[in-house]
Amino acid sequence: MTVEQVHEEINTFKVDVFIPGHAPRVTTSLFKHTRQHLLEQIDGRCWICQQTAEETGHPIEAHHYPVERSFAEMIDFSPDAPIRKDYPDFDWDTFSVGATWQDVPAWTDPDTGEQVPATKWYRPADPYFFVDDMRVNGRALCKQHHIGKDQGVHALPEPVWLAQRYAMDGVRFSKIEIIHHGD
Repeated sequence: MTVEQVHEEINTFKVDVFIPGHAPRVTTSLFKHTRQHLLEQIDGRCWICQQTAEETGHPIEAHHYPVERSFAEMIDFSPDAPIRKDYPDFDWDTFSVGATWQDVPAWTDPDTGEQVPATKWYRPADPYFFVDDMRVNGRALCKQHHIGKDQGVHALPEPVWLAQRYAMDGVRFSKIEIIHHGD
């Protein structure tokens, strides 16, 4: 068989990285609010296949992207850090003020422009203030393209996973998936 023919590639991955210690996962009010905003922006469709929850049979999920939540506390958020250059529209001025939420009396809600009192979930010096904001650090994905075997972002290398978004309809991607983008 040559590379010009359709061929199967089978890989066994062994990943050996150190995940920083972090508090147990919680669903913050910031995540809930901005997840809803994310889903409204994309009409509740998966970023990969463009299908809705009704079409896939599962709720559309919010995936932390580009910063996975478990890596939040190792990310460099300093003024000259790459994350700030990559996401210039995020309200870095509010994020940078103070060491803890007690140091900041309020922050500006980007949707309404209103001043919102700081709380334990809205801590401008806290990395989760960026990481849990699905407007800048989120992708809406169906269950299959989020955590599915041989389909999900948590199971495939990114270049392989991304091919699902851009492939033509009808292409056999794996033993379990033929590419089909929503209507």
